Formats: sequence, C-alpha cells, structure tokens
Amino acid sequence: MVEPVLTVDGYLFPIVDAADLLTDDEENALASHIYDVEEQFQSAIVMVTVDTLGTRTVEEYGDDFYDYNGYGFGENHDGILFLIDMETRSWHITTTGSAIGVYNDSAQEDLIDACKYNLSQGNYYQSFDEFISECNKILQSDLDSHTFTSGKLTICIIAGLLLALIPLLGFIGQLHTVHPEKGAANYSQQGLSLTGKHDRFVRKTTSRTKIQKESSSTHTGSSGTSHGGSSGHF
Repeated sequence: MVEPVLTVDGYLFPIVDAADLLTDDEENALASHIYDVEEQFQSAIVMVTVDTLGTRTVEEYGDDFYDYNGYGFGENHDGILFLIDMETRSWHITTTGSAIGVYNDSAQEDLIDACKYNLSQGNYYQSFDEFISECNKILQSDLDSHTFTSGKLTICIIAGLLLALIPLLGFIGQLHTVHPEKGAANYSQQGLSLTGKHDRFVRKTTSRTKIQKESSSTHTGSSGTSHGGSSGHF
C-alpha cells in the first residue's frame, strides 16, 4: 500500500497521487478546493490514485487506506475517499462516519455521473475537481434538509394560526342568523316522529403507503470500522 502524503506541518494531505496523474500545481489546486469544503462541513475528502492494488480488492484498499492512516473528522472519522486504480481502471468510493448517510447510494451515483466522463477521457484534474464540487453540493443539500431556522418556524406558526382562524370566523358568522323566540307558540308541538328506520354498515378501508428512504449500503473493513461505498470501472 502506498504511503500517505504529509504537509510541511505534519498534517495529512488530501491528495495522494501515487499513479502520477496530476501535476504539483493541480494537486495543490484540488487540495485548496477540498480545504474550502472541509472547513464548511467538517467532513473529509480524500483523493487517491495507485498503479496497482496488490493483493487487495479496490474496496479493501480504499477502506484500509482511509482507516489505517487516520483520515476523517471527529471521533467517527467522518469523510469520503475516492480511489482510482490504473491497473484495472477501477474506481471506488469509501464513506465513513456521518458521511455514510450523507453520501447514500443515490448520492454516490450522482458523484460518479458528475466525473465519470472526464475520468474515462483521461482528464483527471477536471474529473477530480468535478467530484469535489459534487461533494460540496451533496453536503450542502444534507445541511439544508436538517436546518430549521427561526424564520421558518415563525412562518409555520403564522400559517397554522391563519388556517385555524378561517373556519372559526365562518362559524361565528353563521351564529349571527340565530335569534331566540319570546314565546313557545312558534315551536313545534308534535314532538319527534320517526318515519323510517334503516341499519347501514359503512365499511372502512385504510390504505397505507410505505415511504421509501434513501439507502446506504454498508460493510465492515478489516479495521472493524463500518463503511459505505461503491465501485466500478472507467
């Protein structure tokens, strides 16, 4: 397995281009893009290229590289790794921690759709940059789906009050036509008369529809850490 790349400060560099697909300037530009995304969402993005997987599968290599080199944010090592193997022309996505749910199966398909054309054409810098941009889009979408601001809460409260007030005003309006009688002469003296009696059974049918949730396929790496992920060829 290739060694991770460290910065001059001793931190893990997010680009490990062992297959030499990128120039130094391209690596630095991609790393800068990654840092911007990581700073905003606190979720790692790691890009790795290799000439060969050795005896490992592409899934095993991606999982082990991420786990044993200590990538990720927080105690759950939140983040995603994108691995390229040039020998088999394979790609693999490894997700860890909260990133397993964020980058569900559907999101991983979006990631590959965003970058696969340039990857297959050998435009590696463009492909990796598109991958990072799609990560940013997915992370932002996940954040938005879990954010309920005070402004949204106020709007919901006002809307609820208005919906409750409309039928109430209607009922009050109907009461204005009701007046008491001063005498009993105008009331019916005949009492209640039943002209017919029918027993009817109304059948009640309840229909339930299962709501499908986005899934995240998971597995356990050799380190014992749970991962999401997917693989393919380009």
